[in-house]
Amino acid sequence: MQKITARQVVLIGMIYVINTTMLNIPSQLITRASQHAFICYLLSAVLVLLMLYLLTRSSRRFPEQNLFESLKSRFPAVGRVILILYILFFFMILVRDIRIISDFTNVVLLPLTPILISSLCITATVIYIARGGARTVLGITELYGPILIIVFALMPIIAFRDFDFGLMRPLLHVNWRKVTEGSWISVSYIGQMLILPFIFSSKDYKFKHGVYSMLFAMALLVGAIIMVILLLGVEVSERMMYPTYELVRQLRITDFLDRFDLIVVAIWFPSVLLNLAISLYIICYGMKLVIPSVSGKMMAAPIGLFAFSCGFWFYSNSIQLFNFNEEWTLIALFFILVLPLFIFLIHRPAKNADRKGHSGNVALEKGTRK
Repeated sequence: MQKITARQVVLIGMIYVINTTMLNIPSQLITRASQHAFICYLLSAVLVLLMLYLLTRSSRRFPEQNLFESLKSRFPAVGRVILILYILFFFMILVRDIRIISDFTNVVLLPLTPILISSLCITATVIYIARGGARTVLGITELYGPILIIVFALMPIIAFRDFDFGLMRPLLHVNWRKVTEGSWISVSYIGQMLILPFIFSSKDYKFKHGVYSMLFAMALLVGAIIMVILLLGVEVSERMMYPTYELVRQLRITDFLDRFDLIVVAIWFPSVLLNLAISLYIICYGMKLVIPSVSGKMMAAPIGLFAFSCGFWFYSNSIQLFNFNEEWTLIALFFILVLPLFIFLIHRPAKNADRKGHSGNVALEKGTRK
């Protein structure tokens, strides 16, 4: 793999969290927490950062390896079980995201195109990106990550004259029970940030990179949902499937450029495909570690097509997928909360001084114990 930079780590964590999150759950958060929906993101981020810190500490035991590699090397049986569980987790994310993007494309962008055709084109593009490996994924991340940040930074400036700040009242009267319900929905999406220590070794990834990535993600997600409320209001937003897209449609720069949403979607859509490609790349990478004789590149197409099939097999329509977010959190917390705690207990950095300073060689650590 090419040399990993801190910027790439920060951008890939941010992109992997924000794209489907800002598309699929703002309406549900606003329905529950009203004008305080942005707090749901912040509460989820605190929990995820705590788990990310524990995983980062665990990855420091073997600096030359990422968590997938070190768990497999140190615990051949248990490590493979954990690896397979996370492969299933990211596969479910891939299936969910393929269906989300396919439904969005069919409803909003290409309503006259059969959904199977558009979703198959999306899947084929994602397979092509994932087959390119880490170099391709990181290259696209460096291209679209900064552009996405700039576009969302410009949106409040463009829409400021249309904001109604009265729609945020009462701001200080927070219904914490409703906010907690909203956090339950959002934590499974924000928890995708835990991907970082699993694909980057601790010599390339530091906890501060995860913090920066989370700060950027929270700035974009919180800013987007606040703009939705200020521009559309709670009553309108909670009745929409995609209120963030409706926010973009309301942006006007001049009479000439009155379809600013086309520019934003043209920038956002490739980054969504990158989001799917990251999930597919992780699955193929994990399969390669579990079964070394398998080619990760050759597995991209069959796994991608199987995820495409499962997207229509698991969810009969977009409403079912929308309502599944509550149950999905219960499943995701096992991978976001339970497994990270378990990994930290069995894989936390050694306290013995003579184990420090080695370069991630598991055999060296075993020899030191003897």
